[in-house]
Amino acid sequence: MKRLSTAPAHAAPARLIPSRKLPPWARKRRVAGAALLVLVLVLAALWPLSRYVGADTVRVVAVGDMACDPADPGMKPTGRNARDHCRHRAVSDLAVALDPAVLVGLGDFQYELPTLAAYHSVYGPSFGRLRDRTVPVYGNQEYKVQDAATFTEYFGDRVRDQRGYWSEQVGRWHLVVLNSNCGAVAGGCGDGSPQQTWLDKDLAAAGSRCVLAAWHHPRWSTGIAGPDPRTDALYRTLAEHKVEIVLSGHEAHYERFPPLNPAGERAPEGVRQFVAGTGGQAHYRPSQAGPGVHSPGPASEYADYDHHGVLELTLTPTAYEWRFHALEAAEPVSDSGRETCY
Repeated sequence: MKRLSTAPAHAAPARLIPSRKLPPWARKRRVAGAALLVLVLVLAALWPLSRYVGADTVRVVAVGDMACDPADPGMKPTGRNARDHCRHRAVSDLAVALDPAVLVGLGDFQYELPTLAAYHSVYGPSFGRLRDRTVPVYGNQEYKVQDAATFTEYFGDRVRDQRGYWSEQVGRWHLVVLNSNCGAVAGGCGDGSPQQTWLDKDLAAAGSRCVLAAWHHPRWSTGIAGPDPRTDALYRTLAEHKVEIVLSGHEAHYERFPPLNPAGERAPEGVRQFVAGTGGQAHYRPSQAGPGVHSPGPASEYADYDHHGVLELTLTPTAYEWRFHALEAAEPVSDSGRETCY
């Protein structure tokens, strides 16, 4: 049965009660509050950048070859070689304690298969604590997944160009990130390649006195893999532009070379190579490689094959200082020094 309305036949339409008009002072307060909220959100978004862009002194931590595979026996308390395997949490504690403005991750972030789940469960609680300060360099482990897809998904906009090479400003320094996975990057790493051509133009336009480069596979090393000629054209381009430093990982030790020219000879304005593949996954001495594995290269000024650790760089407008923080070593800082920019 249809229900009949009980409203009077001639009932007046309902009146809309107008909203209360705010006095001018209240409207101004509301606008000011909204503007303040927007400002807070903008500053929160820019805070990581404010730690280093344009700053006169910037602390950088650099390290590569970090987190173990979740299934690795070394991840368990009963695992083998407990003191030299799967130490990413302890090494990351060193990095976090230094409170760097930037962590330059030198590739091979997550072993052995870099699944997204492993990034979150192993890398995340260790070096991932500095994710929002990380400049991520492509290593060879990342390419065990097609197009390094889990790596780029995990780091998001920290990867500024999915080709694996770009530049950015760190304090008063110009930082160039390069991709030494020459078989994976389009055009490779040789003379005239898109990457080498871009690098030459970028450095010519930078106009910065102090320049730092980073890629995964070291041009010079006394480790198991030894010198890597695939990056020769990139190294020569750095030398032509008088770049001060190149950072690399890949080799599971720490090493510092003197400034070298493209032939590997000492040069007053050569490029100084640091190798820091000491992020915790493993470390080993070159003797483990056996004889004749690689051709000899230049001698380094300092090498530590026995400790994990992180390289700390203090960058000023005209100079840099370095300190290698060796995990559980007799001397907590085993290598240090200072140089001015060219």
